[in-house]
Amino acid sequence: MSLRARIHNKRDVLAGLLFIACGLATMVGASSYPLGTIRHIGPGYFPIILGAVLALLGGAIAIKGLTLSQEPVEGLAVRPLIMVTAAVVAFGLLMRPFGLAAATVALVAISSLAGREFSFLRVILLSVGLVALCALIFIYLLGLSMSLWPR
Repeated sequence: MSLRARIHNKRDVLAGLLFIACGLATMVGASSYPLGTIRHIGPGYFPIILGAVLALLGGAIAIKGLTLSQEPVEGLAVRPLIMVTAAVVAFGLLMRPFGLAAATVALVAISSLAGREFSFLRVILLSVGLVALCALIFIYLLGLSMSLWPR
């Protein structure tokens, strides 16, 4: 009697393995930071928990790709890959000199070019909402020292 694993959806299996690798890399990278206690959380606590959740999510996605039959996998979508990567890079490059607002607007505008439909109204509304949410969370609630506007 032989057991053979069948991959029903290669895209899910590869995405799951990528999530697992990123989660484990995050956990290894954050292992040198102190965890702290439940009452006084250290700088390593959040990245390790986030890495573990990412690895578990990747495992679930990979298992789903192994067990469930799906439609055939199409080719690699190059435009979304390039545009989302460019959006993240632009955010990182624009954050310090231009502030959180401009970097977030660039992130939303560039990443919206990854889809087939583009709407200026959708980009504007999402940018305004995301800038307000990020400013509220990161600057006002968490008190991080980042500038909302250009310096």
